[in-house]
Amino acid sequence: MFKGLWIGLTLILALSYTYAAESSDRDEFGVGLVLGEPSGLNAQFFWSSKTSIDVTAAWSWNDWFTTAADFQVYNYLADAPREWKWYYGLGGYLTLPENEDGTLGVRVPLGIKYHFPHSYIDVWAEVDPALQLAPDTEAEFQGGLGLTFWLW
Repeated sequence: MFKGLWIGLTLILALSYTYAAESSDRDEFGVGLVLGEPSGLNAQFFWSSKTSIDVTAAWSWNDWFTTAADFQVYNYLADAPREWKWYYGLGGYLTLPENEDGTLGVRVPLGIKYHFPHSYIDVWAEVDPALQLAPDTEAEFQGGLGLTFWLW
């Protein structure tokens, strides 16, 4: 059941990328790394100067795979240089443990990002309060540190 949901989520994300690439004001697409538990790969597609879709595929040291997709809204930090932004959003995640049923849930990413001037690199930190919805309902806490390379 969860593998079918994962395939569906992947198709939705691919269609979201197509739409974002056609409608983006800034035409920004970045890829990067997420460090934490789990650690993995990250991609971000800006739909406008303040909104993006963020997708992560990560692997845990405890033998499970997780994918997450978030809609994020960006704002500048008050009285800080323009290189600093904070963001919030809403998204979902799917975890596929080895030899077990997976989990499905919603999450609220909250983060801060720094863009190195005159470069194509961002660093960020994020915390994600989450609510697992299936197979059981329980509160979770996710998060990580990341590095994004802007390709276009």
